[in-house]
Parts: sequence; structure tokens; C-alpha cells
Amino acid sequence: MTGDHLFQLLRSYDPSDVSMQEFYALWREGISAEEAVAVLGGDTATGTPDRFGEWGSGSDGSGEQAGGLLVGAFSGWTVLIGDHRCVGDEAAIKLSRQNRRALALEWDFHGECRLKYARSGELITILDVLDIDYRSGSDPDALDPYLEGLRFSLDEEPAVEPAESFTSALTAIGRVVGRQINRDWLDSPHTSYAIPADDSM
Repeated sequence: MTGDHLFQLLRSYDPSDVSMQEFYALWREGISAEEAVAVLGGDTATGTPDRFGEWGSGSDGSGEQAGGLLVGAFSGWTVLIGDHRCVGDEAAIKLSRQNRRALALEWDFHGECRLKYARSGELITILDVLDIDYRSGSDPDALDPYLEGLRFSLDEEPAVEPAESFTSALTAIGRVVGRQINRDWLDSPHTSYAIPADDSM
């Protein structure tokens, strides 16, 4: 596999020029889809069978129109894919309460690209995916055991492309969770939910 294989996997669902400029996803252990959606202010009554390749959130997260979440089970965790509101600091904190863990990938190539780790209602680690020397949280080094062999920083030698940085972030999440995202999961049936306009996470 190439160093950017997960980026290319997700991009294969939309090969347009703007594909993968933004991607927002959160993993939370030990919670049902309905519970997670409710925590984030979504309407659990709107649940509709859906797949990643057929799903569109309906919003860029500006709050000017209704958005959406694609939610699916993931080996004891629940994955939520949506707009930037589902990976905000408050969302990660809310979803990590009750002594649980949450991991979020915020990918906006023209804005913030961050990997977040929260536990028990606290932001433990926030890493800049494009330069992991920039980090914060109550324990900025907590994810280091999961980063071995991964390349992030764009100024590394040999050069690291953003697609590899993205893949490294997803790989690190997979190491924590115990399972990597793959085409089988993306193509499996999940559920989409509506997020009201002007909802703040």
C-alpha cells in the first residue's frame, strides 16, 4: 500500500478536483448511533439507510442550511461523518463523557487539519496533522505510541504530501480503535441523520 492509500480510497468515491479538500469524522467508543446523534443535536427520527458513496451532508457546516451525519457501527465504536461541527472541540468533549474515548479528524486543507483525542470529557491531545510538532491538550504526547512509523509534517525529508499526512492521521485513529477504515465498511449500509440549520456543536 502507498503512503496515501486511505486518502486515495476516500477520494475514489468523488474524483472531482475539489474532492477531499474537506473531511470531518469522529469515532466514539461504546455508544449507539442514536445516542451519539442526540448528543450532537441531531434528529434521531430522521434516520435513513445510506452508504458513504451515496451520501451528501447537505451543508458545509455554516449553519445556513440543514446538515447531516452518516453514522455507522465500527467494532465497538461508532463513526460519525459530517461537516466541521461534528469534530469541534465541544463535540469531542461531549461525546467523550462517561469515561469514554473519542477521536476526531478535522481536515480542511484551506483551514485547520487536526487530529483530536478526548477522554472523560477532556481534550487530551490535539495535533496539527501537517506538522505534529504543533500540539496541545492536557497530555499532548498521549497519542505518540500510535504514531510510530507514520509521516505527517510537510517539511520532512523525503517530502511528505498532504495526502500522506491525512492517511497517517486515519491510520493512527485505526490503531487506537483496533480497526482501519476500508472499502468494505464504506460500502456497507449505515444510517444518515439530519442536523438542524444553525445548530451549534
